[in-house]
Amino acid sequence: MFFGFYRFLPYVWAIIDIKTPQMEPTQALLLASIKRIRKEKGLTQKDVAEGCGMLVPTYSRLERGGSNPSLASIVRIAAALGVAVVELFQSSDIKDRSLAQKLEMINSLSETDRGIVEILIDTVLEKSRLEQLQDVKMKKRLAELERVRKS
Repeated sequence: MFFGFYRFLPYVWAIIDIKTPQMEPTQALLLASIKRIRKEKGLTQKDVAEGCGMLVPTYSRLERGGSNPSLASIVRIAAALGVAVVELFQSSDIKDRSLAQKLEMINSLSETDRGIVEILIDTVLEKSRLEQLQDVKMKKRLAELERVRKS
């Protein structure tokens, strides 16, 4: 009699409509990046787990999406992988694209987002220009010091 119950189990599940919780896109990107970077570096789950002070089953469950990592865990994982935390949130799809492809993607952004990208690019270019000016000034000062020392 008890075994007859199993025959109805699929119908019970259909009535209850048990759903697996969907992973948030950011969490999915994070976990995919962790796994991709780990494999690119030829590391095992055990290597990373030991590197960030986790038990291997805990790290394995985290990488599979069975648990949500805390910010502290994400920082430790990034350190164990030898990458910046921000790299864990970068899609390999975008990271592997050429500059021309990225520029096309920027053109498809909203006006607000394009403005933000423009400000970021301007900031980096200005930083580079200032560093070059500083380098030129430093070289001039060193040359001047050398002349004074020789005279």
